[in-house]
Formats: sequence, structure tokens, C-alpha cells
Amino acid sequence: MQRYRGYLLLSAALALMVACGDSTGPAVDRNNPGTGTNTLSVSADIDGQEVPGGIVTDMEVQVRSAQGAPVSGATVTIRNGALGTTTLFESGAGSGDYVATVNGFGAGDYRLDVVAGADRVENVVVGGIGIHTIQSPTTAAVVPANQPLTVTWTRPAEAFRADVESRDYDAQDILDTGSHIIPAVDVQQRTDERIRVRRENRVTIAGGVSGSRLKVELERTVEPIVVQ
Repeated sequence: MQRYRGYLLLSAALALMVACGDSTGPAVDRNNPGTGTNTLSVSADIDGQEVPGGIVTDMEVQVRSAQGAPVSGATVTIRNGALGTTTLFESGAGSGDYVATVNGFGAGDYRLDVVAGADRVENVVVGGIGIHTIQSPTTAAVVPANQPLTVTWTRPAEAFRADVESRDYDAQDILDTGSHIIPAVDVQQRTDERIRVRRENRVTIAGGVSGSRLKVELERTVEPIVVQ
């Protein structure tokens, strides 16, 4: 598999917290790093993915002490205007890993709060990227082999980064322009081609230990595509 990686040098000014809203502007403009006691290391992922009949969203928050030890007994919540308030529960006693799965994907912003006794990370907001649609190619499309293939998608709110993937090609960390060309060499004859577009936004958590972050991602897929 050929891999293409373009490292982005992106920055965004911190915006005032927008409570779980939608916007067509850049998602990073609605990020808020929140506050906290700087005593918790928090790594949070909100990952939406298509399944038969719709989209499900997996949420996982790893909570560690400043020394790296798992933190049990924390109250971990993620709020979204469409999904409401989701309480995450520890996946196993003493693991410090908090998880939940919900049906659907909230197009708006997500807010994270973690409280463990006197230690806390609060009001962290990652701007919502919206729910994109792959416009081309479409399901059951027939495209020519050994020719560049243009993939296009909608951008309800511009994401921080995007990935475009087929069975033989993987472009990571590209700009969320709504269009990407797969080179001809990676468009080979087959009846089961698959195109995936992942879009992501993330925010560094100001009130956590260095390296703490909150990420939202949505992956959508079109298949099968016939290449001939």
C-alpha cells in the first residue's frame, strides 16, 4: 500500500465556548481548551463510523495521574447537542479507561468533563466537524482503471485534517478541501474497490498534564466501486 503523508502546519485562535452548536466555518475556531487542576493526563477519542443502517460513535477517555497511573472512580461525561449527555464507565476495575457507545453521530461541538475527587479537567470543547457525505465516486460506480480517481466530499464544517483511503492507497493528514486525487498507479482493476474519507478535529487540553487532548473523528465509506 502506498502511503502519502502531508504534515500540516495549522494554528487556530482560541474561541469562546459554543455550547454544542453547528457551524459552516472551521471547526478549530470553536475549540476551547477548558480548565483544570493540571493533575490529570486525559486522552479522549470520539470516533464515529458507519455500520449497516447508520452510524455509531465510540467514545473512550483514558485518565491517568501525573505519574502515569490509571485513575479509577472518575466521573467522565461528554455532552453534544444532538446526542445529549453521555456518561462513560470504566471498562475494567482499575483500568482508568472510560468507554461508551451511542447510536448516531452529533454534528455539533462536543464538551468533555473529567472529575476525580479534587482533580479535574472541565469545559473542554472540540468543534464539531459535521456529518460529511462522499459525493464521488458513488456506490456501484464504474470507474476506469489506470486513470486518476477524484474523490470529493462535503464539508459541513472544515476539519483540522482528513484522510482518504482506498484498498491500495492511503493519504493521511491532508487538508480538508473536499477533494483529493488518487494517482492512476493506485487505481487498479477490481470489482470490490472501497473509498473511505475520515475527517478529524482535535484540541489540546489546557487543564490537563502536558499531552492531554480531545479528538473527534468521523469515517464514512462508499463501496463497492467497480474499476475496469
